[in-house]
Amino acid sequence: MKEIIKLAFPFKVDGHEYAELTMRRPKVRDRLMVDKVDLSESESEIRYFSNLCEVSPDVIEELDWSDFVKLREQLQAFLVSRQAV
Repeated sequence: MKEIIKLAFPFKVDGHEYAELTMRRPKVRDRLMVDKVDLSESESEIRYFSNLCEVSPDVIEELDWSDFVKLREQLQAFLVSRQAV
């Protein structure tokens, strides 16, 4: 499952304009991947979102803070949602 996050503040990185990001549901291996590397909490979070949105960390770093919060909210929605039985 993937969700499209519309950005309130689009931007460009390397000539590509980002007006939205697509985030996929996280897997355990995604968290393990960032936990294996010795990074600060902020850098770890950037790498995590970079992986889930399948973009480079540079893209996540250029997000407006309000759009970064949207990524956090979508992640939280993924973590609390359960598939219907």
